Amino acid sequence: MAHNNTVLAQMLQLIPRHVFEHQVESLGWQAPRARKLSYWSQLVAMIYAQLSGKKSLRDLVFSLGRHQHKLYHLGLTPVRRSTLADANEQRPARIFARTYVKLLNRLEAELRRHPGAPRVKILDATYVPVCDSLFPWAAFMPGKSAVKLHFLLDADDGTPQDLQITSGQVHELEVARTLSFAPGDLLLLDRGYVDFAWLFSLNQQGVGFVTRLPKHVRYQVVQENPRPAEAAVLADQSVRLTTAHSRGRYPDTLRLVQYRDPETGKTFVFLTNRPDLPALAVADLYRQRWQIETFFRWIKQNLKIKAFYGTSENGVRTQIWTALIAYLLLLWLKLRSRLGWSVLELSRLVHNLIMERCNLLAVLCPR
Repeated sequence: MAHNNTVLAQMLQLIPRHVFEHQVESLGWQAPRARKLSYWSQLVAMIYAQLSGKKSLRDLVFSLGRHQHKLYHLGLTPVRRSTLADANEQRPARIFARTYVKLLNRLEAELRRHPGAPRVKILDATYVPVCDSLFPWAAFMPGKSAVKLHFLLDADDGTPQDLQITSGQVHELEVARTLSFAPGDLLLLDRGYVDFAWLFSLNQQGVGFVTRLPKHVRYQVVQENPRPAEAAVLADQSVRLTTAHSRGRYPDTLRLVQYRDPETGKTFVFLTNRPDLPALAVADLYRQRWQIETFFRWIKQNLKIKAFYGTSENGVRTQIWTALIAYLLLLWLKLRSRLGWSVLELSRLVHNLIMERCNLLAVLCPR
């Protein structure tokens, strides 16, 4: 009978251990108790926690202890709860952030996506409420705390291109202004990102955007553009902002598309700087923005980012980055499978088979 590694060991092949350890060594990261628990062991233990749905570090350590004879092939040494808790609190979370970026680049290479190629991206943020007394660094409002996750999501393949983790009181625009985009990129934004000075800077960089028009914005119609025959498009206009404040921040012409959803009868007014897009394409693009709402719901329901294993800011960051690494590993399995597995189905499969010895690709791609 052919020997098979555990399902987890096969998934970790996408993260070569020597590459990870070289990254740690080259950046000169050192931490207490590194000899007792290597950086690799910390990474593997946290990925295992995510994919197996462990509720706490105590639950995680107990579960790994039940599979002690399989740990060697994972490069994982026996884990103690206190040692892992210290590692999560003290070792820089950017180790795992950089590991995520390297993993994303490798996945995109398999997707044959050029890292700098223009693409449609969705920018949005979500809150994870936490206890005010235990997470004082995550201040949100009086008596409440929350961790805020600012995501930049690729609309084509659903991969998070960027993540910024802040306290709940940091506004989305503060993070958005720090991001860089490639000329030709197209951003899908909700109304919370409508800051005309920032949008104008995007326009000058050759970055497109589609958003909804805030109700308070005043504008003047410069030109009525030809409308398609479809009754769903109520108006397609070139407009200029009229108030002195708005006009000073965005002096160029914008495009306004008014659209009525045939299914719900609701009317939406979209604002974009892309005159080349068909009017219906503008509405269809904005509809793609709901992908990020689905993504938020999925990660909160299927990854461990709503209940944290520790209360320190670094520990929370480490847990979130390792959760996203686990998510990319599931996307990698989806890419390799031939049966049209969904990410949810793959997460359930891995949850049940994670420490089983079987040929994972044979399960995903039966002949």
